[in-house]
Amino acid sequence: MTTAPPKTLRLTYLDVPGVAESTRLALRVANIAFEDVRVSYDDVGAMRDAGKLPFGQVPILEFIDENGVTTSGPFGQSGATLRYAGMLGGLYPLEPDVMLEVEQVLGGLKDIAVTLNPLWYSNVLPRLPTNGSLLPETSINAPQRDAVQTAVNAVILPTRLAQLERVAQAAKESATARGETGPYLVGSRLSVADLELFVVLNGRSASNLRRWRNNGY
Repeated sequence: MTTAPPKTLRLTYLDVPGVAESTRLALRVANIAFEDVRVSYDDVGAMRDAGKLPFGQVPILEFIDENGVTTSGPFGQSGATLRYAGMLGGLYPLEPDVMLEVEQVLGGLKDIAVTLNPLWYSNVLPRLPTNGSLLPETSINAPQRDAVQTAVNAVILPTRLAQLERVAQAAKESATARGETGPYLVGSRLSVADLELFVVLNGRSASNLRRWRNNGY
C-alpha cells in the first residue's frame, strides 16, 4: 500500500550515490516526483554554517511549495529518509513480522558500512559534525590501514555476508510460507532492504567486496 506524499519533496546530497542513493531509488521506483539536489562539499559547509543541517551532514529531506520554498524540514539521517520514502512508495512493510525481517537486514548492512569507515576515511572517526573535517590525531597510517583491510577481508566481511545470506534465506522461507514467493527479500514485494542491499554491494563498499573476493578469502 502506498501513501500519497503530502507535499513536493526535495532531497539534497552530494553528487555521488553514497548514503542517499537508496532513498533516491525508493522514490524513483515508486514514481514519486522529487527535486534531486546535488551539492558540493563547499555547499555542505555553507549549509552547515547556516544551520540548515540538523545533524551537520547530508542528506536532508525537505517539503517545498510550488515556488521551491521550504515549508517543512529539513529532516536528516539517511535511514529516516529511506524509511519515509519506503512508506510513501509501499516499499516498507506494515506487518510487524515482515517489518522485522526488513529491519534486521538494514541493520546488518549498516554494520558492514560502519566497519568500512576507517578504510574510507583513513581515520578511526568519520567526519566531524561541526565542520566536516577529519581529526589528524585519529588518522590511521598505511600499516594500520593494511591491518584493518586484512581483518575486514579475513573475518568481518565473510562473517557478515554469511549472516546476511542466512537471514535472507530465512526471510524468503517465511515469505513462501505466507504464499508470497518471489525474487525479493520478503518474497513478491520489493522493499527498502532490497534497495539498500543493492546500494551497499554496488556503492562505496563494492571495492572492498571485490578485494575480498579476489584475494580468495
